[in-house]
Amino acid sequence: MIKKIFLLTALITVFCCMCWFNGRATQMVTSSQPRWYFLTPHSYGNFRHILGVSFGFRTLMADFDYISFLQYYGDKTQKADRYRKLYGYLDDITNADPNFTFAYTYGSAILAFNLERYDEAIKLINKGIEYNPSFWKLHFYLGAIIFKQKGETEKYIGLLEDALKFADHPAIIERLLGNIYETTRAPDFAALYWLKTAGNSKDGDTRGYAYKRLKAIVESGKLSDPEPILRQINGQ
Repeated sequence: MIKKIFLLTALITVFCCMCWFNGRATQMVTSSQPRWYFLTPHSYGNFRHILGVSFGFRTLMADFDYISFLQYYGDKTQKADRYRKLYGYLDDITNADPNFTFAYTYGSAILAFNLERYDEAIKLINKGIEYNPSFWKLHFYLGAIIFKQKGETEKYIGLLEDALKFADHPAIIERLLGNIYETTRAPDFAALYWLKTAGNSKDGDTRGYAYKRLKAIVESGKLSDPEPILRQINGQ
């Protein structure tokens, strides 16, 4: 009889502990998620996101979504419809992990500066600002996108130049700024920029692109004083 009472007491104690820990875990998970996860069952982006929330793997799920995004954007056959599904991939990433700030900056740069889909870029940046209000780079990118959309070239260039000061800036900014310099600055200025980019960019494709653009400017014969640039090229 005593053993039964002891066993029952132990089971009740274990059950109470499980309820308490479940309550605490639920409270922690709820407080750490963006509000849309808990509005209705349909608020979940997809089943993998449900698993991510349930088991605490939100960041991992976002990483998987980011890999899918890179594969999609790297598929040259998608150029035909101008990467129509691109925003959906970025939305999935930031639904899984709304604090994935690089997805906002990189994604908005592609949408605005490469594809000229300004509304989607601004929508993505505003989503990032909503969930990361203290991450000031998002406000910076928003300004650059709006200036680009309005055609305020010099203000736009100034923000892009400031963007290069960030160590984690997307490589697309380097290529974009160089292309703008070729149309708004003297050939010597553009050539020096491409020369610097070819030597300093962290991105291999961008270094190759910079060298090609530098070579094209030199071969065009438009340089007013090619000797300093040629010396630096030969010295690399």
